[in-house]
Amino acid sequence: MRVAFVNQPIDVILPPYQTSVGACTYGTVGCLAKFCEVVVYGQQHRHGGAPTYLVDRGVRFHFFPPNMRDRVLYKTGRELMKLGMTTTPASSAAWSFPAYGRQVAADLQKQRCDIIHVQHSSQYVSVIRSFNPKVKIVLQLHAEWFSQNDYPTLARRLRNVDLIATVSNYITQKTRRDFPMIANRVVTAYNGIDAEEFSRDRDYRVGSQREEKRILYAGAVSPHKGIHILLDAFSMVVQRYPRVRLDVVGPHGGYPLSENFDLADKATISSLAPWYGSDYLSHLKSLLTADVAPKVAFLGMIPRAELVDRYFDADIFAFPPIWDEGFGIPPVEAMAAGAPVVASRSGAVVETVKDGETGLLVAKNDAPALARALLEMLENDVAREAMGRAARQRAFSCFTWERVTGDLLKEYEGLSRAN
Repeated sequence: MRVAFVNQPIDVILPPYQTSVGACTYGTVGCLAKFCEVVVYGQQHRHGGAPTYLVDRGVRFHFFPPNMRDRVLYKTGRELMKLGMTTTPASSAAWSFPAYGRQVAADLQKQRCDIIHVQHSSQYVSVIRSFNPKVKIVLQLHAEWFSQNDYPTLARRLRNVDLIATVSNYITQKTRRDFPMIANRVVTAYNGIDAEEFSRDRDYRVGSQREEKRILYAGAVSPHKGIHILLDAFSMVVQRYPRVRLDVVGPHGGYPLSENFDLADKATISSLAPWYGSDYLSHLKSLLTADVAPKVAFLGMIPRAELVDRYFDADIFAFPPIWDEGFGIPPVEAMAAGAPVVASRSGAVVETVKDGETGLLVAKNDAPALARALLEMLENDVAREAMGRAARQRAFSCFTWERVTGDLLKEYEGLSRAN
């Protein structure tokens, strides 16, 4: 079987620095290449020059440079989003690198693939179909973006899709409700972790014996991820448990407010608007008091190997998103490293983190509840270790790329038999 993955042009696929969807592609295709011929398409993050072709772990990668018109269209679209003149997310907008989509579609015609797996970017489905009328197309959804898009446009695109694979039951159920005409073509294919990357043993004695405990957050530093809620909660924690630190890892800079929330949720959008009106990171730092600021480090993007080390070193992983997570890879990676998770009940997080077993779940946007859960975990070494061990077992049982790939292969084979 010959399979192609088409990534969003904004994705960074190859390590050591990866975006979330780029990392999902990299993890999936590395396992898939053991069973299929695999080619991956992405965009180069530099201007000009010739396409780049390389082979990694048996997978062929094709990276195309963006042309001037695509760059101008994308920049203009993002500016219009900031001004509130369009609500269509860049991940599904027609103005998001259309030439890239045509270039990929034309190249795919030469590959004679059995399956074309498109990562989230529904705007490329129609052009891919026009160049490849007989191929089976899978569209994988990593988040919900239905209210922000024009419904007839989405429905028209989805008619060209043979299978929709979402990364959680949360998105699967919402997709089936919103698009009942394709409900029988929607399945869940969870994201995962690289089992080898997390294969080392964790020494729980180190955490229990050191005086200063370590809380880690990893993900985008953006208002929809609730970092301001985490800092409020951490300030409360410090008052009762001063021997603690918080490391915040991830890229700075948010997505437009309208891209992350259901447009019908006026209350949430209104309450979060002030956080989007200024530089979020600077605003966060300005809120830290003199006694708390030295205990918080904003580390930005770090190499993949260092991030894995920090997962293993963390006593607790904190994850407080305000929006509804499509999946949420960082909590699962922390679980794979044996760290218990304290998180908000956000979208698919309730599917990955088991409350009271692998961590603690609290209401979204509730700093006092988050602080209480963090303190409960900090003050009980026995429970913290037990939940960490259970978290690791769950991650390896349910959320490895090998398991994800096995599920996808079954779906691919079913599509191929339907010819």
